[in-house]
Amino acid sequence: MSLEHVAPGDLDTRIEGTEEGIVLFHKELCPHCKNMEKVLAKFAGKNPSVVLMAVDSEADKAVMEAYGVERVPSLVIVRGGKAVFTKTGLMNPKELNTLYHSV
Repeated sequence: MSLEHVAPGDLDTRIEGTEEGIVLFHKELCPHCKNMEKVLAKFAGKNPSVVLMAVDSEADKAVMEAYGVERVPSLVIVRGGKAVFTKTGLMNPKELNTLYHSV
């Protein structure tokens, strides 16, 4: 899996150029966030065209506010260069796959 860590302040620019993607908002020491990284790795194996990005919520609090993210782990689904859906909390790979393809 190639989870691209987005530098503070660069998320808007990165999303604009993404046709299909998922952004993981996380904290370095969050155990649930680490679990979501594993779920994303499994998801990536079956969905190689989906761009996976990560934002450290402690390093970029302004972007969390801009995207309406209050807790981690949170996922933002990107379609056509726009954030279209946000989900907070843990999911298993099947739940993530179902959610991603239903949005």
